Amino acid sequence: MTLRLGSPKTLFKSKRKSARFQFPMLTWPSILVLLSLVAYPLGSILLQSVFPQLFDKGFQPFSFQSFGTIFKDSYTYQAIVNAFIFGGGTAILASIMGTFFAILVHRKWVYGGKVVGLFIWIIFFTPSYLVAEGWVLMLQDKGVLCELFHLPDGTFKWFFTPVGLIAAMAFRLFPVVYLSVRSGLERLGSDFEEAARTQGASHFRVWMKIIIPLLFPAILAGATLAFAESVSDFGFASAIVPQAHIPMLTYSIYTSLSQMPVNYSQVGALSFVLIAVIALSLLSQRWILGRGSYSIIQNQIRPNRIERSPSAIWTTVAYFLLLLVYALPISGEVITSFFKNSSDGFIASNWTLAHYQSAIQSGSDSYLAILRSLGLSTLTALTVTILGIGLAFVIHQKSGIETKILYVLTMSTLAIPGIVLAAGFVFAYNAPYLIPLHLNFYGTLFCLYLAYVAGSLPNSIRLQIAAITQVSPTLLQAGQIHGASLFRVFRKILFPLVSSTTISTLFLIFSHIMFELPSSELLYPPDQMVLPVVITKSYTELKVEDGAALTVLSIGVVLVCYCLGQPFIYALKKASKKLSMRAIQLQPVPMEASYPMQKEREIAE
Repeated sequence: MTLRLGSPKTLFKSKRKSARFQFPMLTWPSILVLLSLVAYPLGSILLQSVFPQLFDKGFQPFSFQSFGTIFKDSYTYQAIVNAFIFGGGTAILASIMGTFFAILVHRKWVYGGKVVGLFIWIIFFTPSYLVAEGWVLMLQDKGVLCELFHLPDGTFKWFFTPVGLIAAMAFRLFPVVYLSVRSGLERLGSDFEEAARTQGASHFRVWMKIIIPLLFPAILAGATLAFAESVSDFGFASAIVPQAHIPMLTYSIYTSLSQMPVNYSQVGALSFVLIAVIALSLLSQRWILGRGSYSIIQNQIRPNRIERSPSAIWTTVAYFLLLLVYALPISGEVITSFFKNSSDGFIASNWTLAHYQSAIQSGSDSYLAILRSLGLSTLTALTVTILGIGLAFVIHQKSGIETKILYVLTMSTLAIPGIVLAAGFVFAYNAPYLIPLHLNFYGTLFCLYLAYVAGSLPNSIRLQIAAITQVSPTLLQAGQIHGASLFRVFRKILFPLVSSTTISTLFLIFSHIMFELPSSELLYPPDQMVLPVVITKSYTELKVEDGAALTVLSIGVVLVCYCLGQPFIYALKKASKKLSMRAIQLQPVPMEASYPMQKEREIAE
């Protein structure tokens, strides 16, 4: 039996055929854009490790000499060794702290578990260099603690050693493990735990022999991310290395780029080694998990029953640790911002608001830097959010070689340190052959904007694709059945359902770009500084009071923007929920069930 041309089934097939032509119109231009934003800059820096004169003589001569140089040089060799030491130490300590807090919050061993979780989220989103500068202000000689308690110089000298650096980085990165382990605890039932207790196992033995081993994949995943983040972090390196003189890979790349003339091959070799160290940690995780089976955790169907009441002791320990790891360094920033001169200590005549007044004085460097960062952050957040939701829709709806290429290009930057990607932009858009084409964007705000987009786009896609997967495909098919084009389905059905996630992503990207350091430090135009550059420059020039005031002020600006957006996000969530309920009620019967007689006749024919 042949259906009429205007029937829903034929119309659906027609629209689906049209969509096949619309998808390439979206995917291939997106691939070209991402090749220029990700693959081209990354290739520009990595190829120079084996082609030292790439931009002068092309792909000749070929040499591994740059790798031999960095391993022979004592400073860069020690930086490579320190990457494994600092990364491993940070991963171990962060795993202990993250697992501890995840258990406290999930098993409700503390009062105010939501407050504890909120503080951990705040720690997670605070830029590392702001936390590092806070630690320096608190613990340096004649710092806040020394002045407050009249301690002699050298009391906290241990902090400016590898041990102190590992501790500070673990305090900053343990939320990564916390999020991973808590997710594992939510999937872990109580079957094995109850079985062990019926056999007389003690509480401690149950945790050590059953629960912790079952959580091992989640702990290892968080530890691997903590290792990668600590190795690729530029914030702690920029704040602590000048004080402690500890060789670190990210700071070695930065100093190599700052040399005149720039040692291109050394920058490329160090960047290659940094990516290799991170890749090695990811491969190690896969190898370890491949040696055993942990799938039993997914077979638990009964949720864990909370039998213990919150403990005052554990609550005190939890809040004390949070005070230590976050409130202490941030307090250093706040207190220092009100000092006329931090070396004069806590005397009545040393308190002032002058540093805040100079920070917001119209025409000052800090005032203009705040405006530039606000503008760039807003523009980047809008661009990345719009591109992210579109690319996430294409990746989720379409399967094929072009979609796989698109996915690899967007997700690859997640494993690439920000300092390496930023260094790639230095080379990629400063090449001599771009001058006749007027494409040498290096040294302009547009180049910085492109780097912001390249670094933020994968996070936008990852966040929004999770929301899109929760939308039933039949809702989108229903729109096509009724004659809607692919773009109309996206605009009228999909986007309203995921709009709250989209707006949340916009604010998240905005907050991140306001304090993004590696790209800002390497790519800002000399006469157009942005907020992170002015902050770090203030500390470098020993204007710590100005830097602290600007830090506190900028955090306040971001929090105000976030708070102003919350009612909007709440309203969108309510509207999205109403739309979802309406869509479920109006959801059509599947096509195969709507045409039973036609199906039978078609099969018979």
